Amino acid sequence: MTTHDILAFAVASEAVRRIRNAEPPGDQFFSNNVFTTSSRSWPLPDFVIHDSSNDLSLAAEFKPPNQSKREYLTGLGQAIAYTHHFKYSALIVPPLSDDGYTIAEHIRAVLSQAVTANLPIALLQYDPRTLSTQAPGFDLLRVPAFRTDEPTEASRIDNSFWAKWRDISPNEIGVFLEHLYDESRIRESRTDGTVRDRAFERLWQEVQAGRLRHWGGGTRTITDTQANKIGWMKNYRNFIFHLGWMDNQGQLTEEGLDALHVVHRYDADSRLFLDHLALSLLLAGKHLVLINAINEFQVSRYQELGPFPDEQTWLAEVENHLEETGLLKRNPERHAAATQGSARGFLKAEKTLWRNLELIVPNAARVYHPERGFIFDWSRITALLIRD
Repeated sequence: MTTHDILAFAVASEAVRRIRNAEPPGDQFFSNNVFTTSSRSWPLPDFVIHDSSNDLSLAAEFKPPNQSKREYLTGLGQAIAYTHHFKYSALIVPPLSDDGYTIAEHIRAVLSQAVTANLPIALLQYDPRTLSTQAPGFDLLRVPAFRTDEPTEASRIDNSFWAKWRDISPNEIGVFLEHLYDESRIRESRTDGTVRDRAFERLWQEVQAGRLRHWGGGTRTITDTQANKIGWMKNYRNFIFHLGWMDNQGQLTEEGLDALHVVHRYDADSRLFLDHLALSLLLAGKHLVLINAINEFQVSRYQELGPFPDEQTWLAEVENHLEETGLLKRNPERHAAATQGSARGFLKAEKTLWRNLELIVPNAARVYHPERGFIFDWSRITALLIRD
């Protein structure tokens, strides 16, 4: 099973914990209103720590152990590049490269030169023998230089780190990929929107003609109103973009072309495309990080306090845990709603998607198991990850 993102987000949670506790030197740069998220636009850091109060972000590059010196120096270049889009950046490395060279100290020496002394880059070192979600410690080898100017081209920040999905089916995804590809091949100058907008316009017409199917296999029907059109366009745009299958203009990425190739060869409703979608969701969509965080919370919580009393209480506890660990943006209104016992839809879409992709064990018509919470299908998840 891949551990890159899981370990990266473990470091992120520990960094958020220290900042929220006003531990130096993080308290000099950030307020305690920070959380961990992602940036969907290139150059795609491993995670982002965002300060909502001060509207500033730090983008991080996490490098796993046993890599070459070249790979770690590439990470330094990535961290420098991130400062074009984020206020600060961080490089996270182990002490040694694969040949035993003291690469962390080397990078610290490079950043200590006069020519690099003013770079707003933090250097973090972790111990690969002990780093885990339960022991996410690290040493801060370099404090970033304080930055007074703003990033040249600030990236858009999401409120959650995982890819958000709303109802769209494999059939509709396959058709949308087809239209994105076709529209991107039109070379003449166009004034009727981006590739993404034109592709969605074609897809919307197919919905209105009754030619697309929802996940249950029936005909997709959506009333043709401007509000519906805008809402569904966001559903398609955000999900495909968050999987990394297209850029923000609608041009298919290499990963998007790979997905389209699977559609062409086997069909969007095939098992192979469902597996391809599930793997992309777990890795690029970072649902593996979310699933692992929920699973670890369930295990530790059950061992400490016993069974969950009911699904709503369980959902509230999961949500609170994700907020406390910095994996979800703090939301006072959401806490108030939970306190008042209001019905909420937290993880509603994710539960449906995981069930559809067989990433979770169902319980009749639901996926919540009384007293136990979610039971993830780790054999299927592991089988998908081994294929990567």
